[in-house]
Amino acid sequence: MTEFKPPFLLDNGHIQTVLGSTGRKWLMPRREAAFIADEITLDIEVPDGAVLRAKINEHDDARPLVVLIHGWLGHDGSSYVLSAAAHLYRSGFNTARINLRDHGGTETLNPGMYHSALTTEIAELAEALAERNGDEPAGVMGYSLGGNFALRVARATALPALAICPAVDPVRTMYQIDHGSPIYKHYFLDKWQRSLAAKQAAFPDLYDFTRAYQLRSVAALTDYFVRYHSEFENTRVYFDAYDLSGDALEGVQATILMAEDDPVIPAEQFQKLPPSIHVERMHGGGHGSFVKDFRLNSWCDGYAERWATTFLGSASAA
Repeated sequence: MTEFKPPFLLDNGHIQTVLGSTGRKWLMPRREAAFIADEITLDIEVPDGAVLRAKINEHDDARPLVVLIHGWLGHDGSSYVLSAAAHLYRSGFNTARINLRDHGGTETLNPGMYHSALTTEIAELAEALAERNGDEPAGVMGYSLGGNFALRVARATALPALAICPAVDPVRTMYQIDHGSPIYKHYFLDKWQRSLAAKQAAFPDLYDFTRAYQLRSVAALTDYFVRYHSEFENTRVYFDAYDLSGDALEGVQATILMAEDDPVIPAEQFQKLPPSIHVERMHGGGHGSFVKDFRLNSWCDGYAERWATTFLGSASAA
């Protein structure tokens, strides 16, 4: 695989991460306005009873499908998801950008709250979208926590998976967020508290998160959430439910793309994965960004196209 080599002024992991997220936040909706205009919005009830939202872009004839999963507190319109989906669509693939529960303005769809161990409903949604796409092959790709979900979907369904900078070990990831640069702790803490406020507004008779708004670390807020708003006995049990380190992915066929300068996901998370997991290690790229030029284009989009072509086949008209 060709090494990702950004220009000199873009070769810092923090710069990559900020540009790839905040820097592209306002750019991508304008750049991909035509793609957004052609999307179909579907609210799908999966067998376990959850209702989840997906944005579909599909060609008039049969094409392979890529299901994209955003990161924690992202959504179907997050810049990295929108950029990759539009690139894949222009390359001939059908795409489905899903929202995890309570993400992307979907707080009203389910009275039950989101948590990161909701594997079954995401696997069922991926299978439903694959079935809707007909006889053409389908695969799933995700970013950060969405990459963790993609790997779990691959384990549950055998769909091909691409995980971009996935949060393999949730304990180490949380520690890195809380004890790394304060920029990331503030970013995730603020977005999580605003998400809780939206859930409380949607179901005021069920939720009161007043106490949660006073907490000042992701670890403290996680402990609060698990104790008062989840079915898990404690935080350790909760993390174990979606920890993919060690042999948790034994036998799963999937690809991971990671960056050694990722300021959110420590690179050592990828050192002891099973041999069935193919890990592409890049020296740079930040947290899922891989910004390749000053127009803020993502090298990762082309990587996703090559992965989809390899594992799903040509996206040319059937």
